[in-house]
Order: sequence, then C-alpha cells, then structure tokens
Amino acid sequence: MKTLAVSILCLASVAIAEDFKAIDGKEYKNVTVSRVEPDGIVLSSSSGISKVYFTELPKEVQERFHYDAASVAAQSLQQNAGVTATSGIEGLAPITVELKDELLNALKMTDNLDALYKRGCTSAEFIAAATPIESVFINLHKQLPKGDPRRDLLANTFEAYQQTAVAMKVYEQGRSQRPDALIGAAGVRKGMLTKVLEGNMTPNERNLYQVWLQGHP
Repeated sequence: MKTLAVSILCLASVAIAEDFKAIDGKEYKNVTVSRVEPDGIVLSSSSGISKVYFTELPKEVQERFHYDAASVAAQSLQQNAGVTATSGIEGLAPITVELKDELLNALKMTDNLDALYKRGCTSAEFIAAATPIESVFINLHKQLPKGDPRRDLLANTFEAYQQTAVAMKVYEQGRSQRPDALIGAAGVRKGMLTKVLEGNMTPNERNLYQVWLQGHP
C-alpha cells in the first residue's frame, strides 16, 4: 500500500504544469513532464512536445530527476557500437540506427499529408494534420549535428509542406492555383532524404543530391 501511495504521488507531481529554466536562460513555461529519460525530460505544452537534456538544466533539476551522468555516458558508449554510416555518401557523419529509424518514420508520417492533398482537403485539414508532425521534425532536427546536409534536408522537406499550407489558404481565397509544385517539391525532398538514410541511391539520385547540395552549402 505504501508503494502504491508513493507511485500515485509521483504520477501526480509529473502531471502538474510547471516552469523550467535552462542554464542558458531559456525558459519553458506552463509545461508538464510527460516522460523522464536517462539523458533528459520530455516536456509537453499547448505548443507541442520538446525534449530538454539534463546537461542543459540546473543541478537541482538534475538531482530531482536522478540524472546519472556516468550511466548515460556508459549507455552512449554501448549505442556507439550500433553506429552506422547509413547513406554510404562521403563526408556524412555516422548516426545511430535508432536515429536513422526515427528519421525514416518521421518522413513516412508526411505520407498522410500527401494523401490529404491528393484528396482535395482544405488548408485547415492540412494544417491540423501537419501540426503534430512538426514537433517530431523539430525534435529530430535538433539531434542532427549543425552543418549536416541531412539536417538541412529534413528542415527543407517540412518547410515545403508549410509553404504548401500557406499557398492552399491563398488558393481558397481565389488568389492563386492549387500549389501542386510545392507539394511535389516536398515529395522530392522527402524521397531524397529517404534514399540518403537508406543508403541505396542510384547514380541519378546522387546527381540530384549533389545539385541540391550546391544550392545549400
């Protein structure tokens, strides 16, 4: 009974909205801790879901959630055994199999946006479907190193979907045509990143990737 009571109290504390301030001054207001992971906490708010690493938080927060830096470092070493240069493209840093799978799953999530557009959905329907996907892309974008082409291509892919949503609104106001070119560009970028991650690019796809790289140094 005592154990159950302690568990209930822990769950109750997690569900309460609160504020956090990172050591760099960034604030997370009115958020709830939806999940505690070995290296950080996942925060949920009205604007979406984000992960904050313990190394970004004050010591008292680390202690509150029982952050063990040594244990996290050991886990990282174990995970590095599963690191793979998934694309086979020279110059790209290796990423973990887990991160590669998360990226591929995020790209597959946008298949629903393609289907909605093809079905002739409204901009409101498109935006409603895109909003939860956006937070996933933002989280994964943070996990890729700055300067990594995969990071930029991931951002460019979702930007094309965002631009499609804006253009759909304009179309509904009778001021333009349906943005078929934009949704097509999103699909091309998604397909390119998928091929890069899977490491099975054809010579033509490699050429297309090189052209994209030249436009995004």
